[in-house]
Amino acid sequence: MSRPAIVREALAADLPRLVELEAMAFTEPWPEALLVGEMAFAGSLLLVAEGAAAGEPLRGYACFRQGGGEAELLRVAVEPAARGQGLARQLVAAGLDRLRAAGVASCHLEVRPANQSALAVYRALDFEPCGRRRAYYRDGSDALVLRRDL
Repeated sequence: MSRPAIVREALAADLPRLVELEAMAFTEPWPEALLVGEMAFAGSLLLVAEGAAAGEPLRGYACFRQGGGEAELLRVAVEPAARGQGLARQLVAAGLDRLRAAGVASCHLEVRPANQSALAVYRALDFEPCGRRRAYYRDGSDALVLRRDL
């Protein structure tokens, strides 16, 4: 990563920037109400990456949901200017560390087979394929299911 990032849990004040990051990263971004719900849900872990310099906007975020000793990585969004710098990997790794410390045994996720940059991040973090969800996405695309023990 070219500039260091500070990873911390999301705050209510981060919501406007989370909405912006969603719009930058996804063709079907989560609406603000869904982000508000995730922030309020006790089983959610939302982490943000902020720049080291004061006043820099958040550069990315990751959202995990946990329950029953397992977790799911729901979202990773990184602003376009910060992509390719290891920020997604830093966010996911920080989330996995926190989940492990909370006693979570494993984490899984769904990813588009064509999303090679995301797949590279997940492979580097030792996620392994464990299934496929047919026609998982609204456009009819399949999802690969990846999993790793914590």
